[in-house]
Formats: sequence, C-alpha cells, structure tokens
Amino acid sequence: MAINASTQELAELIDSNLGALRPQSPAWQVADSPISGRGIFAIRDIEQGEELFREHTLLVGPTAHRSSNLRTCTICYNLPNGCDTDAQALCPSGCGLPVCPSCRPTERHQLECKLFRKWKPKDTERIEPRALRILSVVRCFFLTEKQRQLLYAMQANADRYYMKEVQRAADCFEHFPHEQDMLDYFYRTICAFNTNAFESRSRVGGNEILVRALFPLAGLLNHHCTPNAAHHFEDGETIVVSATERIPKGTEITMTYAKLLWSTLARKLFLAMTKHFICQCPRCQDPTVS
Repeated sequence: MAINASTQELAELIDSNLGALRPQSPAWQVADSPISGRGIFAIRDIEQGEELFREHTLLVGPTAHRSSNLRTCTICYNLPNGCDTDAQALCPSGCGLPVCPSCRPTERHQLECKLFRKWKPKDTERIEPRALRILSVVRCFFLTEKQRQLLYAMQANADRYYMKEVQRAADCFEHFPHEQDMLDYFYRTICAFNTNAFESRSRVGGNEILVRALFPLAGLLNHHCTPNAAHHFEDGETIVVSATERIPKGTEITMTYAKLLWSTLARKLFLAMTKHFICQCPRCQDPTVS
C-alpha cells in the first residue's frame, strides 16, 4: 500500500482514478501546499466560471441521518414507488439494506448483500441507520488494488471517535468481523473518509438524497474563508469544481469548508470542531471583520 506516497505518486494515482473524466489539458496540478499537506495549483491563468474538473466518487454511502429518507435505494438513490414501510424497502434476502427491485440483481448489490448476510443483521424488519451509515466504509472491500493504493495515499487524520462508528455498526450484527487487520483497514478508511469526504446533496428522480462521498482529487482542495472555487454535485456520485473568480497561474485553488456568510467566530468554531484546525487565512486574521 502507498501509505507514505510522495506527492508525485499521489498525483499519478489520482490521474489513473480520474480515467475518462481527466481533462485532456488540465489547468491545475497537485503539489505540496503552504496551507496544509498537498493542494491543487493553477498551472495557467484560469477564468472565472471555468470548470476545473469533475470526478467520480471513490467511496460513497448514505449519511443515514434520521432526518433523511432511509428507504432510498443504496445503489441508484431512487425512492421506490409504494415503499411506505421499511419492510417494503428492504432487500428480501435479509441483508438489511434498502434497495429497489431493479437494483437487487446487480453485481454491486449482490456483493454487498452477501457480505451483510454473512455478518447477519440482528434486525431484518427495519432499516438500521448505524448499519446503513457504515456502508460507505464497507465498500472499501470492493475496491481494486489501484484504488486501495489511492485510499492509503490520502491524508487520514486519526481520531478515537472514528472507531466508535465501527463499534456502533458492529452492534447491529451477530457476526461482525473482529480480526485486527480488518478492523485496522476499517479504521484507516474511516480516518481518510472523515478527513476528506463531502456530504453530497443532490436530486435523483425528484427525490432529494444526502450521501457521504469521498473524492480523492476534490479532497485535496484546501480551505480558505475567501475561496476561489466552488463545487456542486451530480447524481450523488459526481462532483464538479469550477472557478468562482479569475485564478492566476501558480495560485492555489481553494474552497471553503464552512458557510461564506458565517461570522469569523462561527467559522473558527466549526473548523476547529469538525476539521481539527484553526484557520489562519487573512479574513480570519482581520480584526475589523466580524
């Protein structure tokens, strides 16, 4: 695994992962950042409104917030007609995952279904948010070797709280794995996920969906309280990043992890609590800006 990958190795893994979505002549490159770790830098002048890149997710799964519709299909994200109860939305094979009739026979669902049935959900009559939320991490088992190398090359900030997510999911199964190497892989994936992932809000089939999605390239965009780029999501699994202003050659491309209109105090508290850093950007340092 490329856990200590150089910046160049990471850039090559990202290029490979972009596949057909990689621009023919990218306006950016991955390089070491003075803000934090690695970042994305303009290699030519970029015009306002220019699309910088689009990227398909490496790992994705439902946020499983109790306020969201848990009956959304875990494969196509559509809300099946007539699914008024958990029992109607759940896979009839007993894996505990909500899935529409069209997606049940797909290879993607069959792999996940087999694994969840092996672990044996304790409750097969209702959708369990804790088990559903761990699906994004469980999908790490179905990555290719190249994708696993990319996952291990990504920044992964450690936090003891992250392991609790695995423990909460384990409580939902009779035979959740306890092998140390598997738990280590789970933990590493969760650390990378929570360090880099986005919450994607999109509409699919008229239904609003909210998923957690890991985008290796977009995850390199460092935070700035006056960013020069913004993003939106397509279909829950694709992110599109565009310039919000003219970006001169050599400038780091940034986005905001907070809300632009929040006060300096609100932004600092949010970033400290959720991203574990204190922002030192000029806007945060300016005593005349509240």
